[in-house]
Amino acid sequence: MNIPVDWTVAGPATIVMAGALVGLLVDAFFTRRTWLGSGLPATIALVAAGAELVRADSAPYPFAFSLVIVLGSLFVVVASNVMNFENAMPPGEYHFLLLGASAGALLMVAATDLVTLVVALELLSLPSIALVGLRQGDERAIRSAWTFFLASVVSTAITLMGISLLYGVTGSLDYVVVRDALADPDVPDSVVAVAVVLTVVGLLFKLGAVPFHVWIPDTYGGASVMVAGFLSAVSKAAALGALLAVLAVALPEARESWQPVVAVVAAATMTIGNVGALRQGDAIGLFAWSSIAQAGFLLAPAVAIFTVDGLTAPVQYIAVYALANLVAFAALAVVLRLRGSTRLEDLRGMARDDPWMGVPLVFAALTLAGFPPAVIGLVTKYVVIRPVVDADHIWLAVVMGVNVMIGLAYYLRLVVTLCDRPDGEQYHSPSPPVSVRIAKSTVLLGTAALLALSAWPDLLLSHLP
Repeated sequence: MNIPVDWTVAGPATIVMAGALVGLLVDAFFTRRTWLGSGLPATIALVAAGAELVRADSAPYPFAFSLVIVLGSLFVVVASNVMNFENAMPPGEYHFLLLGASAGALLMVAATDLVTLVVALELLSLPSIALVGLRQGDERAIRSAWTFFLASVVSTAITLMGISLLYGVTGSLDYVVVRDALADPDVPDSVVAVAVVLTVVGLLFKLGAVPFHVWIPDTYGGASVMVAGFLSAVSKAAALGALLAVLAVALPEARESWQPVVAVVAAATMTIGNVGALRQGDAIGLFAWSSIAQAGFLLAPAVAIFTVDGLTAPVQYIAVYALANLVAFAALAVVLRLRGSTRLEDLRGMARDDPWMGVPLVFAALTLAGFPPAVIGLVTKYVVIRPVVDADHIWLAVVMGVNVMIGLAYYLRLVVTLCDRPDGEQYHSPSPPVSVRIAKSTVLLGTAALLALSAWPDLLLSHLP
């Protein structure tokens, strides 16, 4: 039997995987191992995948999330040139795993059945785990990869149990067929409730939502900085897009089962993430806990997914969040390369003595905080709170407002530290190699995009669904 292939779904992911294989082969047969050898095919593949997305003109919501994934992966590939000096990090394997995870992310947001979703989830998770522990001889990275692996295995097992129950009561794994089957009043509500909660666990894990957040601080701290950036932006975009598709397309008839769970998890996630970030003395640890808190803001509008802005708000928020987070992690990767530390005290005065990296880091923090002059951050905070209020989840909107203020405490502490007078002698940046200049250029381009969005928010609000 011939099964037709929907190339609007499979095309971009196939192009990305082809680029991953070409990059690995080039690295294997190249006379001298360089980041350019495997990085160039990876870059070309991601650009081609983006062009295919635009050409295919797919449905607006998968398209928007897929575009965030492709552009985010491209940002990471280019900024990863900062690791060119690391002999312990094999470039061919790095780009192969990175693009493999990106292909899994693309398939997750385009999936229309639960089998494809689980396969794509594993295609995203397994290369991501390998990326965390890829640096040779780094015991902390290996330990972090094991933490990531164990948490991933447990969450996937729970998700498979939920999917098995859904198949048992509906007889199908296709989103639309599952939705129609759950509309039957004879379907036992108690079984559906258990099945739904178990099914979304794996996606909540990838999103970094409480109580599946414990792997994030350890993993981000042990991984290479740009790998942490990839997990914080691209992986989250895939998890959010897949979760919204499952809830809106497959499980609308079970909303009474998952809406209270999503609301409580969102509130707990943003609160615990913010409290954890308040205690951090290292910039990477701060952004790791911050990414947990931001997952709560990404998740909250799902309780209002059937309102006018319930689907639009998370799409717009993830676009700005992903860009700001990638700018922050890329800047920190450059700082770690040049200064050897990302501790807050070691970053004191960086906006003064190294403005090319200090100012982008300041603006990224202000965007995530939703604090002027980063107007786009403030706009997207309003965008995600509005549908929650419209859906009469007032208590959740209040929790979101309180957490915006809590977030200001540590984001502004970082900003003040960066803008403070430096301790001791002023830092003088050495003349960086070409690979570091490429990474710096990526940071500056990302910052320019944030500035443009802050000056003209309609660039985002009128072009994303």
